[in-house]
Amino acid sequence: MAKRKSLASRIIGSKSEYKGEKGKKKLIAKLVICVVVWVALLCSLLFSNDIDRSMNKKDFAFKAEISDSNYKVHFIDVGQGDSSLIQFPDGKNMLIDTGDNKSEVLKNLTRYLDSVGVEKIDYLILTHTDSDHIGNADDILEMYEVDYIYLPTVYSLYEEELGLDTDEGWSTKDTRIWSRVVEAAYNEVENEGAEIIRTFVGTDDDTPVTQSIVNDEYQYRVDFYAPYSERFSISNDYSPVIMVRFGDTSSEGENASNATVDFMFVGDLEKTGEQEFLDNNTLIQTSGELDCEVLKVGHHGSSSSSGEAFLNVVTPEYAVISCGKGNEYKHPHEETLANLQNCVSNPEIMRTDLLGSIVFGSGGTELVARQTSYNHVNDSYLEWKYFVIVGAVIIGLLFILVIKIEVGKKKPKKSV
Repeated sequence: MAKRKSLASRIIGSKSEYKGEKGKKKLIAKLVICVVVWVALLCSLLFSNDIDRSMNKKDFAFKAEISDSNYKVHFIDVGQGDSSLIQFPDGKNMLIDTGDNKSEVLKNLTRYLDSVGVEKIDYLILTHTDSDHIGNADDILEMYEVDYIYLPTVYSLYEEELGLDTDEGWSTKDTRIWSRVVEAAYNEVENEGAEIIRTFVGTDDDTPVTQSIVNDEYQYRVDFYAPYSERFSISNDYSPVIMVRFGDTSSEGENASNATVDFMFVGDLEKTGEQEFLDNNTLIQTSGELDCEVLKVGHHGSSSSSGEAFLNVVTPEYAVISCGKGNEYKHPHEETLANLQNCVSNPEIMRTDLLGSIVFGSGGTELVARQTSYNHVNDSYLEWKYFVIVGAVIIGLLFILVIKIEVGKKKPKKSV
């Protein structure tokens, strides 16, 4: 029985095929074809994310409780950064922040969004201008159709260069990433009819108050409780306080809190911003309206956020911390973990650096299911594109080896 040839042997061929002038030409032709094919594949990897997304698109196998839930709230593992996805009962999607400006984060984020069925982003909320929150927003705006884009009250150099009418009360952020994101937002407005909304709930004639998103038919609403100022000394405090509620939203105050499941998002809000939030909501602090089942902990668990006064007002049952494994900032800080543990509600702490992506779902008005371990940032499996690259190197080396052998055979022996 003849020995079966390996794939590499079939591609390269036997040495006898390349003897003589005719064989040499055949070898060169095969090598040229091989190089052209691999270069084309490598170019597709370098210049297009679409192939990677389509090759990796698959549906997650959610637990039954989450699969049957009429909504899903995802805290996506993007390493040291923030990105959260809310999938509403009516099929709409809200993405809050987009992680840091790194190619692997963008790849993992888009793969995650695709794998849970996101084809359009109805609401894109960028909490503030730090790169670990807005780093991939321009790419997201290019890849997905977006209807509403929420930005902080911060101008970019792009807007100033266009000579757009600016509010004197606003500051300007002159980073390349922020200008690029704002430019992409205006392009989405011009090309796709999107609308830009600035997150602000204070009082100013020039800055409209950010309106709540309410859907009584599907029983959900999104409320904005901060910021109250248009300018802050640090970028983190531009972060809005966002409450996403599911359930019977027709009631108000304590009744509404008991009838809904509430998720609070605070970006990188620090203690000064938390205090502003508390000072401007004193009348409803005891009504239960600010209570939440799940809190996305501010600033990745930094000690500059999550003060005791703030936590004892919002009283979360679960505290989700989005941070990178072994991050240089040592997030979450011990002080923050202690504050969470000492909070009157004693929330369960869940961290993306330990658990991966975290998904919440619900049955009725109760938070009954949660699921973790969808971690794409630290995936260890080899992807198809690495096979392409490694394969190109191996085949190239094998062809070089064959050429050397053939050339060596043809060299005349030296006479003694």
